[in-house]
Amino acid sequence: MSDLVDRYLGAVAALLPKAQRQDIVAELRDLILNRVEDLEAERGRPLDKREMEDLLREIGHPIAVAGRYGPARALVGPEIYPFWLFGVKALLAIAALAAVIPAGVALITAHGDARLVLRIVQDFIPTALSLIGAATLIAAAIERGWIKADGFRNWKVSDLPRVPDGKGLFLKSRFDGLFELVATSLFIAWWTGVVRFPIGPVIQSERGEVILAVSPVFRQLYWPILALALVQVVSSLSLVAKPGWTVVRNLAEIVGSVGGVALAWVLWRAQPLVTVLAPDASPAGLANLQRSLDLTFQVIIVVAIAIHLSKVIVHGWRLARGR
Repeated sequence: MSDLVDRYLGAVAALLPKAQRQDIVAELRDLILNRVEDLEAERGRPLDKREMEDLLREIGHPIAVAGRYGPARALVGPEIYPFWLFGVKALLAIAALAAVIPAGVALITAHGDARLVLRIVQDFIPTALSLIGAATLIAAAIERGWIKADGFRNWKVSDLPRVPDGKGLFLKSRFDGLFELVATSLFIAWWTGVVRFPIGPVIQSERGEVILAVSPVFRQLYWPILALALVQVVSSLSLVAKPGWTVVRNLAEIVGSVGGVALAWVLWRAQPLVTVLAPDASPAGLANLQRSLDLTFQVIIVVAIAIHLSKVIVHGWRLARGR
């Protein structure tokens, strides 16, 4: 059976650095021979070829064994890995939003069809892979000292948030804050006209032209809506950059929630928020479509009011308790 051991050790040795090859092979040979002696003593007979094959297979493939015994070659080490993983999650969220939101808006407004699903995948995969590759290269550069990251070592315990036992209501992580920050920034970019999604007031369908007339109340509420979005940016940014600033975040959440309730009340009184006009549609069909649209907005407004009131209570209690 020495032939199997020699062939195995030769395959491992070929993958090891020349300077350490002899020592590692000698250590590995002792390990294998000790295992063989233990098994032979346990079974009371020499191992046959099949049992020797099983033993060497259990020790590991030569490539894996050489990797364990050879010098460390981790692209991203255990100290940098948690930061790399956090960054990859954030980048994947950005890639998903960039792919899904425009396609989803196009599909809802009838500017697209089922092929948008394939387009989402085609847009997301290369973007996600590119971002993961960039994050990995940066992490590898930090791992090898090519990029200095002393800021990661200068953190303070006083900057950490007070986290209660168990997961409380509305308790968010930094990743949640980053996701909110990206989503709100995309909304602000669309609301201010910096980014244009495929939304138009006129929809072409097989049954003719459909026009969506948006209530002028949105034009009157342009600045209040923008201000509430900026308040949300402050809250999310404080969670991402300074989790210990709980007072700032609670105040921002309270202000934003109170403003959200006021905004929802104004929108409720300004209904209908969107009016459907279809010259070629029947009056009954048009009325049913309008009722469905109005009911959808009413449900959204009621749910939004409930969420904002809950946030006022929770964050007000946290602010009073100093959490």
